[in-house]
Amino acid sequence: MTVRVIAFDLDDTLWPVKPVITGAEKALNRWLGGSIRDWPAAARNMGAIRDQLLIRDPTLSYQLTELRCKCITEALDRHGKSNARQIAEEAMEVFLHARHDVEYFDGAEECLADLSTRFVLGALSNGNADVRRLTIASHFSFSFSAEDVGAPKPAPNLFEAALAETRVSASEVVYVGDDPVLDIDAANRFGMRSIHVINGKTSQKVGDTEPDLVIEHIRDLPHAITEFC
Repeated sequence: MTVRVIAFDLDDTLWPVKPVITGAEKALNRWLGGSIRDWPAAARNMGAIRDQLLIRDPTLSYQLTELRCKCITEALDRHGKSNARQIAEEAMEVFLHARHDVEYFDGAEECLADLSTRFVLGALSNGNADVRRLTIASHFSFSFSAEDVGAPKPAPNLFEAALAETRVSASEVVYVGDDPVLDIDAANRFGMRSIHVINGKTSQKVGDTEPDLVIEHIRDLPHAITEFC
């Protein structure tokens, strides 16, 4: 079957996520510290607040932006701030701006530019990165997050959204990701073909299924995709 669509995970597939989140959290706390004089005291119980919010509403586990916003709101509420939600929303704009200050893996941008001339490209992510806020936006025809579709991978919702958007069959889609369980197992079980990209990881989770291909770096994808063509 001919490949018509290539869908991508985002974090740790197209860029390393840890430094991005670390930088975004630092930017968030700098802004809150500059806006709320006693923010360190208000933030002291954030971990417990997060746990309580997730108990009350487990769906927040994949509504990552809303979860963080609610945590900040609750912390400020407990600290007596009357406009807590407004402050939290402003803070989240700072966080999200920094969240999209990514440094792509070597060759990722060139890879996407090449593939977008031959295939429909899309993003299917559990996280809250939005390709529309990135320099690679023009290469993508569609993008869905777990929050958009109501469930995170390995649930099939994201893959169902991709098929509904592109009107192709699962066998005409290749899914590219770094996680053996959330990406490879999930795509395989849905009937898509899969490519596992290592991107320098030294330790790997073990999935229940095997990818169709394994590549060391995302820059290797244009050559690897010819295996399916």
